[in-house]
Amino acid sequence: YPTWIKDEANMKDLTGKVALITGVSTASGLGFYITKGLASKGAKCVITVRTVAKGEAVKKELETALEAEGFKAPPIEVMRMDNCDFASIRSFVEDFKSKFDRLDILCNNAGVMALPYELTKDGYEVQIQTNHLSHFLMTSLLWPLIKKTAETHSEVAITQVSSRASTLGTPSVDTKNLNNRHPPHGFYLYAAPYVLGGQTEMWARYGQSKLSNYLFAMELQRRADAAGLEGKIKSTVTHPGLAATNLQIATQQQGGMNDGAGYQKRGHSCADGSLPMLMALAHPTFSAPGEYYGPEEGMKGPPIKGAAQENPNAHKKELAAALWDASEAACGEKFAL
Repeated sequence: YPTWIKDEANMKDLTGKVALITGVSTASGLGFYITKGLASKGAKCVITVRTVAKGEAVKKELETALEAEGFKAPPIEVMRMDNCDFASIRSFVEDFKSKFDRLDILCNNAGVMALPYELTKDGYEVQIQTNHLSHFLMTSLLWPLIKKTAETHSEVAITQVSSRASTLGTPSVDTKNLNNRHPPHGFYLYAAPYVLGGQTEMWARYGQSKLSNYLFAMELQRRADAAGLEGKIKSTVTHPGLAATNLQIATQQQGGMNDGAGYQKRGHSCADGSLPMLMALAHPTFSAPGEYYGPEEGMKGPPIKGAAQENPNAHKKELAAALWDASEAACGEKFAL
């Protein structure tokens, strides 16, 4: 990570661009290193958190690290947004639009993993709302600003942070009932409790939410192209492989994993896990629309464009369109491009 982000062949200059990264509440998460990478190239970074005090602490760590490594980065802005609350999403978007007149880079990173069944105050299963629906709503509300930026300034790069869980065990999406306790999946996911811990249904809901990230990214690119924004909007999907983040520990605390810290040892660092996102958002040549990025070896390794997505459900355009319709209905917001 340290040498990769400093190599001009890997990341272009982002001076003058505004980047929004969701879910940056800890220095042990992907969002921290995604933000650090973008800020190191001159982007004005805005990070969202549920608790502003946590965000301010992360901002301090980020700015200290950037300065210590000799980067002259614009000040990082902390804004409150709760992915479990649609009203918070709407409030955040209004605040963002009052402060910024452009949005060049959007990284929908906030996420939770394999949690017990719970509904948010909006009445939706916590994983599908946190990982997908709130990002769908936020992106739709920010779309006029994104479109204006793309048409006035330069192309806009958007990535949804997915997971290998979108592939493993062949999850699908129950678009008729996003609150399904046990959404459909393939046979191999039944092994999850023995390999990881928790219950199959926890991982089925997580897989559904991460497949939703993939389907949303690809459908967004198709619709942007159809709306005449081809070459101006780059919608991609990314995954970190098995990156050692706070996510595994949080999942273990909620009963979804047996040994989060032990599982982390099979993968790579949190910093290296952020590189596929940085490649998708800022690589001078490999950043391309409608692509999937991840580590070369699947769970670890250097970032590559064209990561494998072996889940046939990920390539079903009718499923992506049905998810779009279901997401609009859930959020109460028409997302017209």
